[in-house]
Amino acid sequence: MTTTTKHATVKVINTPEILEMILSHTDMRTLLLSAQLVCRDWFNLITKSRSLQKALFFIPIKDFEWGVDERIPNPLLTETFPSIFPSEDRPNHHRFTFSTLNWIEDPSRLARFVRPDASWRRMLVQQPPISELGLFHVSSAMGGDSAGISHIRANDKEQVDSPEGGLRMGKLFDVLLFSRSVQFWDWSTVRVYWATEEPISFNGSYANINEEFHRVLAEFGLVLYTRDVVQCSVGPRSPTAAESARRKVIEACREHGLDVDSRSREIDLSKGEVNGMKAERRPRVPFTMTAPHEL
Repeated sequence: MTTTTKHATVKVINTPEILEMILSHTDMRTLLLSAQLVCRDWFNLITKSRSLQKALFFIPIKDFEWGVDERIPNPLLTETFPSIFPSEDRPNHHRFTFSTLNWIEDPSRLARFVRPDASWRRMLVQQPPISELGLFHVSSAMGGDSAGISHIRANDKEQVDSPEGGLRMGKLFDVLLFSRSVQFWDWSTVRVYWATEEPISFNGSYANINEEFHRVLAEFGLVLYTRDVVQCSVGPRSPTAAESARRKVIEACREHGLDVDSRSREIDLSKGEVNGMKAERRPRVPFTMTAPHEL
């Protein structure tokens, strides 16, 4: 490389506008984990550039900026939390469990992941962002199925109208981890449904419940689906592998100073009714239930 070429290269790298354009074509992992470590100038540029922060899913992209009728789940979070996010090779009836997250078995990685200031917690789960998480719970008993519907706002009350709002991974993960309606027993099911999935494989209950589910998914774009089978009697029970994995994550959170009981209450109290839809259990319908899929 000649002296002239070196000088030109240095000039380009030292020009923030040009460097910003170059970094905008860098993949998310490199931009987040490597590029910021090059030097203080690069760190400041990446953390202060709105366009790069949007590319990293830290700042929401508005619908009018997007320009296309498309929703993109966070690709880096998709790699890290594969059982939560949609993918082409995900089985139609794929359940979510914490045991599928490979970093749980490594104590050092687990400790890094549950840090309150971990960067993944601040990432939007989708661009343009999701404003509310739909909750759809089906309870199965001898008399048939009934459904309860609610939602959780992506932002706290004082941040509802914030231009920086949107559902972030920290909140979604905490709902999965701490919500009392999320259970991991042999008779329960947990799955996260995205409107971006093709096709949406939900057809495991009465017709009116199926219709209601698709209506809720269209309304929110993201739905946490839970299902349990009412037990006539429940004696002492050993935790499933999924429940044991969940408890391991909760214990790691406690070790980092999180008040788990308060966080659980906070999440459950934040649930609200769905406008225009019944949040109570749906009435049972007088026709035969279709053969349930293992959702």
